[in-house]
Amino acid sequence: MGFFDFFKSKPSTHKFAQIVIKYARTQGLAQTMHFDEAEFRLVVGENGSHVLNLHNAYRDYCAAARSQRDTVLLKYTAGLQINGIPDDFASAKEHLMPSLKPRGQGEYLRLTSLLQDQPMSYQQAALPFGEDALLMLAYDTEHSMALVNQSNYETWNISLEEALKVALYNLRDRTGDHFTDLGDGVIAGVWEDAYDSSRILLSDLIYRAGCGSDPVMMVPTRGRLLLCTANSISAQLKMLEHAQDCMEQEGRVVSAGMYKFRDGTLASHTPANADVLERLLNLQTTQRAEDYGSQKELLEALHEKNGEDIFVASYTVLKNNDTDKLTSLSTWTQGVVSLLPKTDLVAMVMPGIQEGDYNSKILSWQDLQGIAGELMQLVEGYPERYLVTDFPTQAKLDGAPESTL
Repeated sequence: MGFFDFFKSKPSTHKFAQIVIKYARTQGLAQTMHFDEAEFRLVVGENGSHVLNLHNAYRDYCAAARSQRDTVLLKYTAGLQINGIPDDFASAKEHLMPSLKPRGQGEYLRLTSLLQDQPMSYQQAALPFGEDALLMLAYDTEHSMALVNQSNYETWNISLEEALKVALYNLRDRTGDHFTDLGDGVIAGVWEDAYDSSRILLSDLIYRAGCGSDPVMMVPTRGRLLLCTANSISAQLKMLEHAQDCMEQEGRVVSAGMYKFRDGTLASHTPANADVLERLLNLQTTQRAEDYGSQKELLEALHEKNGEDIFVASYTVLKNNDTDKLTSLSTWTQGVVSLLPKTDLVAMVMPGIQEGDYNSKILSWQDLQGIAGELMQLVEGYPERYLVTDFPTQAKLDGAPESTL
């Protein structure tokens, strides 16, 4: 086994400033923004009422994996003032659009709000989409775009589900059949308007793409909708290859899942073919590692702020160099209050009699739950973590089968 790593590119400081400005615009910031190159900062507003220093943002952006860079941009632009969404639904409805977002972004907002003593629930303004994504609505005009939050629905006196019907109508109204053949049985939708992934919600459009009556779909990033037929193993493997490339190179990750229509309803899809399934699980493990890494950093900051002595265990990814299979591993140490990520394997670590001496045993997640499920308390957040305070008895550990890396 070897550690799995990510390779990142580094934009120039001038290019980075333009990236921040563009991102702030998409979040709804309509004020003027000027890049002060000498001080490496953005001056916001006609009177320079707000200054955003870019040094820390640039450092974090360059250190982050591509799929996590939007989260970094969100962190540093969240405090900038944006234009409001209209208080009356009649004025807002023609600008509503469905927008798929990664669940990791919602977790970032939740934990950041707790750090700022402004608790919020991202979930109230979103619907679940598969395991790792959320469906939200965006208020999108010629000049800016902002996500609709719970207070907007309360002001409008309308539910998210009702507003979604309007947003889907708007999306369908601006959607033509723009598909391109990527070869090897894979088709992509090409609209390049920030809602490519959202068009997976339009079943009539999907069936016109040319993938037969049983299409399989992926939306790896905001700007990518990929399709192929469920009857071709090679096409599904090629689609997964395209999805991985998109997630690594483009950023703005949405979902590492596969999807199909069942009885007219969009649902997550688990492929039956072993090779396709392993490639899919590898992609999901890679993305989950990034989500867990971002979550760990924020949880540690929150625990420090609250004076809580809780160890946030890492989600470590190992690669079998012979098979390319990825396996996730975490560590549960006896006597240490911890937040465990859900991993394929868990190293159970027991301090020995002598200082620095440790015994360990590796268990599968399924076997661990079998002997210690009652000791593992699921806590709020995504990806899922479990609070553990007590350790399973030696007798239970001895009775559980050991797994190997």
